[in-house]
Amino acid sequence: MGPERAGCNNRGVTQDPEEQPTDPQSDRPNLEKPSAGPSDSIQVPPDLSGMPTLAELDAMDMAELAAGRKSKDKDHANFDEPTPPPASLHHAWLLWIGAAVAALVSVVYGFANLGAISDLLNERLQVGVAQDPNNAAPADRIDSLSGLFPPALLITTLVLLAIQYPLLVATSRRRSRGTRNLYVTLVVVMLLCIPMGMDLLFDYPAVPGALRVVGWIQFALLLLSALFTLRRSVDRWLPPSERMKPSHLIRPGNRLK
Repeated sequence: MGPERAGCNNRGVTQDPEEQPTDPQSDRPNLEKPSAGPSDSIQVPPDLSGMPTLAELDAMDMAELAAGRKSKDKDHANFDEPTPPPASLHHAWLLWIGAAVAALVSVVYGFANLGAISDLLNERLQVGVAQDPNNAAPADRIDSLSGLFPPALLITTLVLLAIQYPLLVATSRRRSRGTRNLYVTLVVVMLLCIPMGMDLLFDYPAVPGALRVVGWIQFALLLLSALFTLRRSVDRWLPPSERMKPSHLIRPGNRLK
């Protein structure tokens, strides 16, 4: 039995290579470079020939990011739907009403005493010419300036109030960020004019000091009204700004980050 077993073992080892079992890993693609000369090219298996290139993968990633950004924008609040304005706008309107009442008190008093105010301003300008001629108004223009400035300042106050009111109302009704910004701009202009107007019109011993107090009340109420329109709740309620940014003028591939 010993020789027969040895013969069987020898036959198992020396059998035909075609009859040997195939290696299950022999069907896998060989990605290793064959041991050939340096001039031989790498053979790409047919299973990998359809894979996208790196540029195509980058383009697909950019498309997914853009699609996600668009879907996120769609999830944002629809600004076309009627939504009640925030309470800050109502408070800004009430503050503006108080400032307008204070301004009208000053305007009514100014027009009622326009002649006396012009005379007081004329006297101040003449004193300035006598004390400091280099920094004072020209002597030949004192009469024209004293007659021009008081009515001009009073009329400017009325014009600014007449423009501010529809802008503030349009901000609430039309949900417009542009009208809000224009309203704030006009309020800033009026805030710059109030101290000068109080100095030229009411800063005299013959004028009641209560008018200067009314002027500062108008200043404070207007400032608060503008600040209330700039609150975060109002910014979230208003539609986003559509101004052109410099980065939008550059191609997406070269957009600044």
